[in-house]
Amino acid sequence: MLSHLSASLSHTSSSSISISFTSSTAFRHRLRPLFFYSPSKVFKLHKKVPSFSTKASMEAPVGLSVDSVSDGLKKQSLSEYNRVKLNLEDLNWDHSFVRELPGDLRTDIMPREVLHACYSKVSPSVQVENPQLVAWSESVAEILDLDPKEFERPDFPLLFSGASPLVGGICYAQCYGGHQFGTWAGQLGDGRAITLGELVNSKNQRWELQLKGAGKTPYSRFADGLAVLRSSIREFLCSEAIHSLGIPTTRALSLVTTGKYVTRDMFYDGNPKDEPGAVVCRVSPSFLRFGSYQLHASRGKEDLKIVQALANYTIKHHFPHIENMNKSDTLSFSTGQENDSVVDLTSNKYAAWVVEVAEKTASLIAKWQGVGFTHGVMNTDNMSVLGLTIDYGPFGFLDAFDPSFTPNTTDLPGRRYCFANQPDVGLWNIAQFASTLSSANLINEKEADYALERYGTKFMDDYQSVMTKKLGLPKYNKQLISKLLNNMAVDKVDYTNFFRLLSNIKADPTTPDDELLVPLKAALLDIGQERKEAWTTWVKTYIEELSSNGVVDEERKVMMNCVNPKYILRNYLCQSAIDMAEQGDFDEVRRLLKVMERPYDEQPGMEKYARLPPAWAYRPESEGSNQFIVILLVRLNLQGMRIPRNLEIWKLGTLNYLEALKLQEKLASKRKLNKIPDTLLSLQHPPTYTLGKRKTDHNLLIPESQLKTMGAQLHYTQRGGDITFHGPHQAILYPIISLRDIGLGARKYVENLELTMVELAAMYGVKAHGQRKCETGVWVGERKIGAIGVRISSGITSHGLAFNIDPDLSYFKHIVPCGIADKDVTSLRRETETETVVLDEDVVQEQLVSCFVKAFGYENVVWKDKESLRLMDDD
Repeated sequence: MLSHLSASLSHTSSSSISISFTSSTAFRHRLRPLFFYSPSKVFKLHKKVPSFSTKASMEAPVGLSVDSVSDGLKKQSLSEYNRVKLNLEDLNWDHSFVRELPGDLRTDIMPREVLHACYSKVSPSVQVENPQLVAWSESVAEILDLDPKEFERPDFPLLFSGASPLVGGICYAQCYGGHQFGTWAGQLGDGRAITLGELVNSKNQRWELQLKGAGKTPYSRFADGLAVLRSSIREFLCSEAIHSLGIPTTRALSLVTTGKYVTRDMFYDGNPKDEPGAVVCRVSPSFLRFGSYQLHASRGKEDLKIVQALANYTIKHHFPHIENMNKSDTLSFSTGQENDSVVDLTSNKYAAWVVEVAEKTASLIAKWQGVGFTHGVMNTDNMSVLGLTIDYGPFGFLDAFDPSFTPNTTDLPGRRYCFANQPDVGLWNIAQFASTLSSANLINEKEADYALERYGTKFMDDYQSVMTKKLGLPKYNKQLISKLLNNMAVDKVDYTNFFRLLSNIKADPTTPDDELLVPLKAALLDIGQERKEAWTTWVKTYIEELSSNGVVDEERKVMMNCVNPKYILRNYLCQSAIDMAEQGDFDEVRRLLKVMERPYDEQPGMEKYARLPPAWAYRPESEGSNQFIVILLVRLNLQGMRIPRNLEIWKLGTLNYLEALKLQEKLASKRKLNKIPDTLLSLQHPPTYTLGKRKTDHNLLIPESQLKTMGAQLHYTQRGGDITFHGPHQAILYPIISLRDIGLGARKYVENLELTMVELAAMYGVKAHGQRKCETGVWVGERKIGAIGVRISSGITSHGLAFNIDPDLSYFKHIVPCGIADKDVTSLRRETETETVVLDEDVVQEQLVSCFVKAFGYENVVWKDKESLRLMDDD
C-alpha cells in the first residue's frame, strides 16, 4: 500500500461516495459528488500545469467545425483508395505479450490459481453448429488493415467463433485480479475471453483480437466460459456506439452466433432457460487492466518483479513517448504540499506513466458524464490502463436525469457505481493502481499523491469543458450549470433529448416569457406552473449568457449538435434488437449499428431511434431498479424475480477452531449491518470436538482429560445440533449469509446444505441422501458422511457443514456423532475405495464450494484468501 496513504469509500444516505486521502505530509484530497452543487476545482495545485496526457488512439473526433467536416469528407475517398486491404492469412502478427512476459507452465484449463504468470495459453473450446455472422464493423476492419470482403468468407463464422484457428495467431487468457465493489477479490482473469493474438497494422499500431464467449480457461472458476446472444449484442453495439460518440473504448469486429444453446438463469429466479450462444470479437491496443498489476503485487516479494516487467512492457509498447523522455522535457511540478516539494516526472518513467494513466482515466470518465453513460461495474479489473471503456456488462445511458441511476441490479443496495459516483470511483481505483506501483517500489509517496492530484485537476478541467460545450457557452458558468442539473433532476428530464433541443434556443433577450420554453417543450413534459416558472427563470439567465457571446444562433446550434448526440444506445433499443435476433432476424441489430455510427447527425427517417423509451420500458425512478431487467420483467409480466446473488468465498486452509469462531462472529456482525456481502468460509480444522448449545456432554465417551493426549480440543458453541468432530481431511463450510435477503427459511436452508453434500457425493458416484426424520446430516445408507450444525441470529447464519473427505475415522469412536447412536460414520475415501478414484483434497473442497454456490443460486462469486484475515484484524 502507499506509505501513510489511505483511501476509503464511505456511502452516505444520498447515495454519494466520498473519498479521502491522508498522508504524513498532510496531503488531503476530496472529490465531491458532481451534482446538486456547483462543480469547481477541488484540487489545489501550486501552479496551473498543462495536461500530460496524449490523445487516446481509439478516440473519435467530436466537436468538429462545419469546415473540418467538409474537408474530411473530401479526403475520405483518397483515404479509401490508399488503404491497405489484407486477407486474414496476410495479417502482420506480432505476439509481444506472450514473447516478453512470463506465462503459465501448465496448458490445461482446469480452474486453479495461476502463479508467477501473466497469461495461460489456451485455445477456444466452444462448440458450434452452423455458426452465422450476425454483425460486423467495417471501420474496425479498416484499422486492422483487413479487407471488408473477408466478412463474406464462408469460413469467417468458424474463425471468429473460435471453432477454427486463425493462421498465425497465438491464443491465451490473461491473468489478473481486482477489487470488486471495493473488496479485494484475488485472482480473477479472463474467464470467458481468449485472445487470438496481436497484430501490427500499416500505421505501426498494435491491436489485440480477443474472442468473448469462446470457452473455458483456467480462470473460468464455476462458469462455462460461454456467452449468450443477448449480452453479446449489447457488448457489440455499445463498443461501437461509444466509439462513435468520441469516447475511448475497446472495439468490436464481429458478432457470431454459435448455433448452440447456453443455459442461463436470466432473472435469477431459479428457472434457467436455454438461450442462443454467441461470440464477440473484441479489438483493443491492449486489454491490460489495473488488476493485471494488482494481482502480482498482492502475491508478495517474488512477484513484484512481474509488476515491473508488466509496467516496462506497457510503457514500451503503449506509452513509448514516456520511454523517450529526457530532462529537456522539463516535466517537474510542485506538489502544492506544505513543504512545497517537487515531483520530477523525467527522472522516473513510472511516475510519468501513473500520472498519464490517471489523466486518461479522468478524461474518459468526464466524457462518460457528458453523454450520460453509466458503466455499471467499475471494479479495478474492469479499468483499462490505456484509459479505454472496457467490459460492457450491465451498462446504461441516462434516460430521465437521475444522478443516482445505476443499471446494475447487484449495485442497487449501495449504488457504489451509480452515475454521479463514477468520478469518485475512478479516483479510488487510481489510488489502488498507484498503491500497486508503490508496493513494487516503482514510485514513491509524493509521486503517487501527485498522480491523484492530477486526476482531480484533469477531471474537473475536462468535465467543465464538456459541460460548457454542451450548453454552447463562451466560458464555464458554474452557477448556471449547477442550477440546470438541479432542475433536470427535479423534473426527471431526458438527458439526451434536452441538450439536443437546447441548441434551438435563440439568444434573443426580447423573447416573450410565454415563448421561452417552446423549443424545450418536447423535453419538459408534465411540469406544473411552479416548475414552468423555475425553468423560465433559468432560460432567461441562459439567454443572457448567450447574448454576451456574439455567436450567431445557427453557428452555435451546429457546434452544440456536435457534442450533444441525437442518438444513444438506450436499453429499450437494445432489447428490441435482441428480441428480433433471438427469432433469427438480425436486421434490427445491423440497422441499430448503422444509426449509432452517426450519433450526432440528424439522419432523416431514423427519428424513431431518438424517441423516449416506450411505456413497456419505463423504469420507476423511486424503485431504482435495473432498467434492463425491468424492461424484461414488464414485457414478460414475470413475478417473484430477485436480483443476482453475490458471494465472497474465503479460502482459509487449516484454521484453529476458536480463531474461526471469532472470525464468524465478526463477519456475522458486519453482515447484519450490510457492511459485507454473503460470505462463505472454506477451511479445515485441527482435531476438534464441538458441542452445541444443548451441551450434551454425555455423548463424549471418554474423559475430557484424555483429549489433550490425543492432540484434540473440546469447545462449547451456540450452534444447534449435538457433539461432532472436526479434523484434517474434512471439508468445512461456514456460510455467513442473510436468509432474509435470499428468501429462505431455516428448514429450506438446512435442506440446501444437505443438497450441497449430496451433489458432491454424486460427482464421485456415491449415492447419498439427507432429510432423514430426526437425523440431520447426509447419509450413505446407514453411514453418515456429512454433518450439519447451524446458528441463525437475526436472519444471519453461522457455523455450517462438515463433509468427510478422508479423515481419521477413529476419532468418531470417542463420541456419539450428532447424538445419533448405533450409526456408523463414513468418508468419501471409504465409499470409493473399491473404485479407481483419485481424491485431490483441494479439488474436492473446491467442488464442495461449487455445489454450495449452485444449491443457493449465487451468480457472482469472489474469492479471497488468508490475507483477508489480516485485513480484518486491521479493521
